[in-house]
Amino acid sequence: MSRYNVFAMALGAALLISGTTCAQTACPEGMSWSQSFRYDYHRNNQWPKPFRAMDTGGVLNYFEVQRNNGWKMHNTLGNAMFDPTTNSLTDSGRNHMRWIITQAPQDRRVVFVLVGNDQQETALRVESTQLAISEMVPVGPLPTIYLTDRDAPGSSGVYQTAINRAMTSSVPAPRLPVAANNP
Repeated sequence: MSRYNVFAMALGAALLISGTTCAQTACPEGMSWSQSFRYDYHRNNQWPKPFRAMDTGGVLNYFEVQRNNGWKMHNTLGNAMFDPTTNSLTDSGRNHMRWIITQAPQDRRVVFVLVGNDQQETALRVESTQLAISEMVPVGPLPTIYLTDRDAPGSSGVYQTAINRAMTSSVPAPRLPVAANNP
């Protein structure tokens, strides 16, 4: 017998003789040392199966957060959707809100309104949004309106139209190159 085997047997015998219980060691509640040993043995042999669900949840939760942030950005009525002088919804704002109310998945029919420069501007935006929603949904539950401080990326239609017209007007006329005479 090697020294290691003798030492392991002596240690095991000492623990059994001493009557060590789990109250004195880090065993699950109410288990003796031998029960805890068997419990740990089987738990270690099952690894990583018990922990796969937690790992999968950790990965999928990240994507769920990103999905929620994307819907929040998509359902945000930003600066470009409100008239700068009256803080009422523009036509594009009304069309976007109509899409949110009628086309978005049922659990995503929530409207986010970008806060204004002050409380009065924010209140006018929310009031304008509530009036437009009540016109579009005369009966039944209305979608919830939340305030947000992050504007959706994008720009006004006037700006995009100007960019598109400038681009199309600056395109040179298509011409084929003059063919060179082959000797």
